[in-house]
Amino acid sequence: MTLKNQIYLHSLETKDFYTDEEMHVNEMYFKALRLKNKLKNKLQEMQEFIHFLEEKEAVNHAEEQLLTRYTNKLGQYEARSLYVNAYVNKYKSELSILIESYPQHQPRILREDALKITNQIGVFESSLTRLCKFKNNEITTDLFIIRIFHYQILKSIIHNGFYYQQKKYKYFTSSAGQIRTKKIVAIKEDLYAATENAITCGLSLNTINRKGGINANKYQAYLALANSASSKWTRFNIDRIVVVDDFSTKVNSVVDYIDSQTFEITRQRMDIPIEHMDGCGIMLPTVSKKSFMFRMPWMKGLLTPFDFKKFIAEKKCSSKIIDIYGKEYDLLADNINIILTKSQFKMWKFYDSWDDYKDKFKKYNCESAKLNIEDIGAKASMNYQMLQTLVTMTDEELQDIATPTINDILTLGKDKKTMLRVLGAVKENSNMNYFQKSLLLYPELLSDSHCREVIKNKKRKLIKEAKAGKLNINGYYTFIIPDLYAFCEWLFLKNPNPNGLLQADQVYCNIFNAGDVDILRAPHLYKEHAVRNNIKDSSIADWFITKGIYTSVKDAISKILQFDNDGDKSLVVQNPTLIAVAKREMKDIVPLYYEMHKAEDKILDNDIIYHALTSAYKANIGIISNDISKIWNSEKPNLQAIKWLCMYNNFVIDYAKTLYLPEKPKGVEAILKGYSKEKLPHFFKYAKNKEENQILPLLSENTNNLTTVNKLNFFIPNKPIRFKNTAGEFDYKKLMHNNKTEINHELIKVFEDINKTKHKLMSKDEMGDVGFIIYLKEELLKIESDLHVLTDHLVKYFYVRNSRFKETIWSLVGEIIYENLTRNLKGTAQCNNCPTRFEAKGNELLCPTCKVENTRKSWRDGKRKKRVPKAKTL
Repeated sequence: MTLKNQIYLHSLETKDFYTDEEMHVNEMYFKALRLKNKLKNKLQEMQEFIHFLEEKEAVNHAEEQLLTRYTNKLGQYEARSLYVNAYVNKYKSELSILIESYPQHQPRILREDALKITNQIGVFESSLTRLCKFKNNEITTDLFIIRIFHYQILKSIIHNGFYYQQKKYKYFTSSAGQIRTKKIVAIKEDLYAATENAITCGLSLNTINRKGGINANKYQAYLALANSASSKWTRFNIDRIVVVDDFSTKVNSVVDYIDSQTFEITRQRMDIPIEHMDGCGIMLPTVSKKSFMFRMPWMKGLLTPFDFKKFIAEKKCSSKIIDIYGKEYDLLADNINIILTKSQFKMWKFYDSWDDYKDKFKKYNCESAKLNIEDIGAKASMNYQMLQTLVTMTDEELQDIATPTINDILTLGKDKKTMLRVLGAVKENSNMNYFQKSLLLYPELLSDSHCREVIKNKKRKLIKEAKAGKLNINGYYTFIIPDLYAFCEWLFLKNPNPNGLLQADQVYCNIFNAGDVDILRAPHLYKEHAVRNNIKDSSIADWFITKGIYTSVKDAISKILQFDNDGDKSLVVQNPTLIAVAKREMKDIVPLYYEMHKAEDKILDNDIIYHALTSAYKANIGIISNDISKIWNSEKPNLQAIKWLCMYNNFVIDYAKTLYLPEKPKGVEAILKGYSKEKLPHFFKYAKNKEENQILPLLSENTNNLTTVNKLNFFIPNKPIRFKNTAGEFDYKKLMHNNKTEINHELIKVFEDINKTKHKLMSKDEMGDVGFIIYLKEELLKIESDLHVLTDHLVKYFYVRNSRFKETIWSLVGEIIYENLTRNLKGTAQCNNCPTRFEAKGNELLCPTCKVENTRKSWRDGKRKKRVPKAKTL
């Protein structure tokens, strides 16, 4: 399933709610701040130059005068800097006072000038947008996303809401991702009142509080499920669903146990409790033969096909089960086709029964939705985290793993298939844009100057990413699925410790051949290379029918890779070199295990929600991840420190819900601080665009002194690209509906004028492009309302002139160009042997010339085979 439909809304900031006085002070503050930063940079340059002259063994007369002049100027700049700093602090203080003094119970007003073309963003449709009846590809002002910079304004919005054009808005929710990026969602109050029961399945906050309350940030994340990008689940029948308890067992394993109080690490064998169906449910293959994620009010997770009716028949067991509320169901008699687990039903305890939920679901016309339907797509790539943990990898092993990526870089421009694949124009890519779709349909586009520029840029990007550890690999991202046979043994046969179909060291994934696979997940912080034996067995294939990777319930693999089964994906790789290195590295590595803190339930009100949000904003996992990279890329990686940071990182991730962080003992804190002060590894120049002063230098070109990812700096080639015409002759007329269209020069002038001022119109936000394209299209449609005619004008004018605006044209009217190509190329094909396009009959693959040559070759080859050598006479 590819999501296509979008709605547009505005992404705001807390300054968009300032009064005129606050806005004036804010502008003065930023003016002073810009001057402060300018002076700071100037001071740094002068200090570096003075230091350079002072360090010289001898200076001439001119340099001596220069040193005196710069030293005097330095004093002047320092005095001026202090003066400007005083103004920065003054305006900052004034702004804080103004914001604090705003009447406590008075709603703020969204400024009229806040809604701009440049802060429009596109979001895929969701249950929320469908329930609110937002129109696809249109802008709405009923919903806003707001980024929080001033907590007092957040507090005001949560407590009082705000007004825009005399309409009242209220705080709606924040997803887990939005909490991490300090963003909230606000909705028009009367719209929410009309849709609330459909969004919440009739569950009010009063009911939640009456039944004991809930953790505030969990509540918001669950409420935000309605905002997940999704498609409506049609032919859905809630009466065919039942919810059962979660399936958990204790898996005996050697672990590195970390005491979260003392940070002491002890290697020991213990029974680890593991929730095997954590977020996973099953459905009959008649519902779907592919796994997918789903959303319903207060429900989320993965659904994967498993024929439990066949299981019941083969085992001759009872089809009766008990749901989480104690009610008995007969799966056959009640025609149940989906079994959900308790971990998927986040608010189950606030409903009286499953019938209570179902009745409200139907009464309020609630919606179920699908997202992320199983699609493994094209082959995946590794990242630097997965490579940097393989510290013993030799140059030869790294070279072997990097070879496919190196070959792509070297053949780009020479080989049609490589160019199409690298540009994402392949059938396996289910999310192609219209430019990629057009390339696949009409490869001759590769010969166009614009496409060649795209390829040059892509090559530069490939080189940069490769030096950052992003390497092509024989692997795919696919859903992680537990042994569902074991789940049914537990559910139907009442076996507390079922055998399942997989042993502890086994997995099943039908994408790969039998043999070892390396199973990886991102983020990859510790040595998370789980090498397992992929077994191929027809009896297992009868039960496990998807392309997911099925794991054993006897394996502690979920503790190694830190995954749930609610839709988490794993990168599964079958590369002999990588597997050999991973096996070597993992010899003395066991899972990390520590007890996490549970989130505390509270009676919810606005103060609790505000406190929960602002507390969660303090969490920052990026810093921890970077510190782990520093350790892995040090001369002797400290595994103990990495284990501490991995544990601490998971507490930080959970902090948004639990608001709990363990206190690091002083000795541990001292060790970790030592690493945090170090510079980042050199390859962060490519991975995170870090400056030279933020990264460590490469020691030398002798790779023996380099860490694994840093070695790629010398392995990845950077030769100029040389194009060969392997794609065929490009004809721009194929992109047009009517190639005889007379150019409308007024339209062309408006297009060029708007593009010349693009940098002024666009915000610095990465989504600013969306707003710009919307604005540009609106302005052009005022001149020419027919999109097909508009497209013809732009294509004819700018493709004849090889204009730099072609990328904008594809963003603007790519769908129409693809439509034109589909019509114009109907009945034709490009030869499989040469780049000639020809009128094809049926499924012909060769042009007439190549067909004749192929026939001649076959005849010659056949004649040679039939020729029998004469017998020699004595």
